[in-house]
Amino acid sequence: MSMNKFAQEVHQNAVAHGWWDDPRTFGEIISLCHSELSEALEELRAGRGMVWYACTEGTPEHPCNPKDIYDCEMSGQEASCAYRSAKPEGIAVELADCIIRVLDYFGKEEFDTDALLLQARTTIMCDVPCRVYNASLGDCIARWHLLLSLAYSCWCRASGSYASALRMARCVCEIQEWAEENGVDMEMALDIKHAYNKTRPYRHGGKAL
Repeated sequence: MSMNKFAQEVHQNAVAHGWWDDPRTFGEIISLCHSELSEALEELRAGRGMVWYACTEGTPEHPCNPKDIYDCEMSGQEASCAYRSAKPEGIAVELADCIIRVLDYFGKEEFDTDALLLQARTTIMCDVPCRVYNASLGDCIARWHLLLSLAYSCWCRASGSYASALRMARCVCEIQEWAEENGVDMEMALDIKHAYNKTRPYRHGGKAL
């Protein structure tokens, strides 16, 4: 996947859906990224999977995941079920949302996203502590929050938008690394969430941000 191309697609979709009709501050962008990480933590706390879809015929939080034909007559044909929600949910989907938020910003700023991600993987940043491997997902989410906060700290210190973007890119890289280490198909999660975002109404939910 070319992340440059994907970042531009994400940003174009955000523009088409009205999310840049009004200017966003950098702090608002970072806060939105934080909110996606917190939603991933809530999915983890609820014991939900990496990717799931709700069954709208039952309770809203009941996943569409029948064990067999006796559990649901649509077993094996879930994707075509009229009661299966179109919205993907889950830990990986919320992490993908965080990445999508970052890429939207990169697309707006017209950064070379592929080069930025490569530099983020290899550059030693004095304010970024060494990563702890084999950490729990909860600990990883705490670290990703830290990386986003360091990006905002750079912005507040007027270190330049690129220094901030480099720390945001490190956050993306570490989410991708965690996914690879844990057998999570993050590219698939990004694809399905981006595809769903394209189907959503203009400024869905009447949200301001």
